[in-house]
Amino acid sequence: MKVLRPDLFDLNPLRRIHSKRIGEGRHHLIVIDDLFQHPRDINNLFNELIYSDDTKIRDGAPTYRCAMLFPTRRLIYQELITLHHKVYSDIKSMEENGTAFDLYRDGSKIINPKSCVPHVDSTPRGSYAFVIYMNERNLHGGTQFLRHTMNGKESVRSWGHQDMNEVFNQDTTIRFSTPWDYEPLEWQQYYLSPMRFNRLISYRNNLLHSMYTNGSFYRNTPRKTIVSNF
Repeated sequence: MKVLRPDLFDLNPLRRIHSKRIGEGRHHLIVIDDLFQHPRDINNLFNELIYSDDTKIRDGAPTYRCAMLFPTRRLIYQELITLHHKVYSDIKSMEENGTAFDLYRDGSKIINPKSCVPHVDSTPRGSYAFVIYMNERNLHGGTQFLRHTMNGKESVRSWGHQDMNEVFNQDTTIRFSTPWDYEPLEWQQYYLSPMRFNRLISYRNNLLHSMYTNGSFYRNTPRKTIVSNF
């Protein structure tokens, strides 16, 4: 039996925090660089995990996924909630929706039109999302935030609301050679948060977004991310 050492996910005391406002909606984006104290060891962990292509486990994402409890989720959530709200929040009142280690490859058989469209990470109880980039080498693209060209939507208000239907009943043209480059008449990229090793980004999970690569960079080497909603 292999047990994770207790300090593996310790946060780096020298981590650097940045706060941005993006889009016409002036959405709050938090960026934390040099997040973990032992990022190379976490990067190596990706190679030891067991991943699934089951649609329920990966929740429709175009990635192979390993879902597991995140040992430092309380520290990260407490820090992120405080940064989003500028006040201390009682971590015991929060509900985390699980953490996933994702491996993405361009051209994978699990990439399909439904997994390529811009999406939101909203869940019935969730409010925020985070992505942590764990590629030390082979860095390309990042996370793109998108605006619907016709109706101007950059976010949705809630699940089941008419606002959702106005956005997601629209057709999205997918070219499988470049699935993350959308037709300008359908979607506009207004902000790209670039990948950087050991970088976390956090945002409201109702913002329309998707990953971004050029469709060929990650064919031979995976894109490694840690993702969660809380």
